[in-house]
Amino acid sequence: MTHTPIVSIVMSVYNSEKYLQEAVDSILNQTFKDFEFIIINDGSTDRTKEILESYQDHRIILINQENMGLTKSLNKGISLAKGEYIARQDADDISLPERLEKQLEFLERYNNITLLGTAVKIIDEKGIYIHTRKYPIDYSSIRKFIKKDNPFSHGSVMFRRKCFLEMGGYREIFFIAQDYDLWLRFAEKYEVANLSTPLYIRRFNPLSISLKNIVLQRRMGIFSRQLAEVREKGNSETSHLKEFKRILDDPLSLAEKRVIIARYSYSVILLLRQNKKKDAFLLIDEGIKYHPSNLYKLLFETIKFFQLSFLLKILIRLRFLFFIGKSENTQYRKKS
Repeated sequence: MTHTPIVSIVMSVYNSEKYLQEAVDSILNQTFKDFEFIIINDGSTDRTKEILESYQDHRIILINQENMGLTKSLNKGISLAKGEYIARQDADDISLPERLEKQLEFLERYNNITLLGTAVKIIDEKGIYIHTRKYPIDYSSIRKFIKKDNPFSHGSVMFRRKCFLEMGGYREIFFIAQDYDLWLRFAEKYEVANLSTPLYIRRFNPLSISLKNIVLQRRMGIFSRQLAEVREKGNSETSHLKEFKRILDDPLSLAEKRVIIARYSYSVILLLRQNKKKDAFLLIDEGIKYHPSNLYKLLFETIKFFQLSFLLKILIRLRFLFFIGKSENTQYRKKS
């Protein structure tokens, strides 16, 4: 008789050779052992396939396919899953050894909870600790928080497969922010929670930020909340969904420019703290084209960590914002 695992871990991989082995090993070395590990190699062109095929662990189910994108790949992986519970894992992140054990223990104890995330440690590309990101833990707090922001770290979640399938899974129109749309629908129908203990490590590379993705992430998040409001009023989403493409193609708003520079400032600060001045300049040159809001964070960190000459170089770059307003009507799709 074929054994059915309790948990199915689903991971989609695309050109993730650098950190892939660390991510896979973090799952295989869990204290909880009764799982299957479904890995979708989504058309990678680097050494991803070679690395994955080197594993001999019987719990790994490897699927090599043409590139379909994250949303479709996750739906495919979960459709093949046998476990009662689905756990997510991203290919450049790390699950701490007791993650599955602690999440499963919680979900088995509290039958009313259908989706469970955890606090997350953030590290840089070299594995150096940056900070710990904590989320609201109880259902009431999450319901309030989710109306303005994402209350879960995608790779950290474990949820009941039956509930996921009842809602139709990830919606493929969301090629980005697919998780936020799903959590909103989960929270409308079921109780959800987070563990306050960090059981997942998320890797953040300041140089990997993309202007296009910053804007898309924000717009898709707003769109997800708008759809949730439509559902809350008992109305159909059909007419609103027709606005999808227009929302993506709108010019940058002032609020979006502020979000962009805040994200760039955060990344520059991390680079300065690692003494990566050259990389910091690259982001400064790109980021300050959009709006000077929140640059005080960047300037403060520069004064704090580096010499006056470095600050003056930044101010020289900033002069274009105050004397030449060419970028005010820039659209992100032209800069991506």
